[in-house]
Amino acid sequence: MSSSIPCNIQYMLNLIAKNIFKNIDISNLNLTELVEGKPLPLPEFSILDVGFGYGKWGFLIRDTFEVMIGQNFNKLDWKINITGVEPFNKCITSIQKELYNKIIAKDIFDVIDDLDKYDLIIIGDVIEHFEKDKAYELLDKLFEHSDNTLVSTPLGFMPQGAWAGNEKEIHRSGWVLKDFGQYTIVEHKVLEDDLFTDILSKIPDIPNEMKSPMKLDCSVA
Repeated sequence: MSSSIPCNIQYMLNLIAKNIFKNIDISNLNLTELVEGKPLPLPEFSILDVGFGYGKWGFLIRDTFEVMIGQNFNKLDWKINITGVEPFNKCITSIQKELYNKIIAKDIFDVIDDLDKYDLIIIGDVIEHFEKDKAYELLDKLFEHSDNTLVSTPLGFMPQGAWAGNEKEIHRSGWVLKDFGQYTIVEHKVLEDDLFTDILSKIPDIPNEMKSPMKLDCSVA
C-alpha cells in the first residue's frame, strides 16, 4: 500500500487482508498493476463492523479489496458481506447504506446475542467509550461470534467529550497491552503516526503462516 496512507490504517488493512487471503501481504502488492491487469479473486467473506461511525472501514474495504484488488466495480459482484452496527443515527446516510450490506442502528449490547457468526469482526476505536468492565463484557461476547477479531484503541487514556452531541463518544477508559492479558493476542503493534495508536488482533487457532510479521512501510513519501 502507498506510504501516504496513515500507518494505523495500513496496518489494519494488512490484518484484514491476512484474514481474507490467509497468507497474502497486501503491502507487497502493486495495486496499480492489479487494477490494470488480472484481478485477484475474492472469496466469499463476512465482516461485522461494530460502531462503524461514518463508515471508514466499509469504504476502505470496498475500495481496497473489491475495487482495487478484486476489480469488482459493480456492487452486485461484491464478495464481502459487511454488517455494520452503529447507534448514532446521524452517522447513517445513503452513503453508508451503499457500502454496507446490512446496517443495524442499535446499541451493540441490544443486538449482540442475536448476531450471526462472522469470518471477521472489526471493533475500531470503540472500547474506550465504555467503562472497562463493560468493554470486557463486549469483547467476550464478540469473540463468541467470530474466531477472528481485530481491536483498535488509543494507547492509554485520551480525554474526549460528547462529540457532535453524541454522548456515546465520551471516552470512559484507557487501554495498554497488559489490559488484554486475559486474551490470546496474536499480533500487537503500537503506531505513533496517528492519534489512535494501539492496534491489536485476537485470532485464536490462526494458521502458522499468518503469524509472521507483515511488511509495513511508514516512511514519508
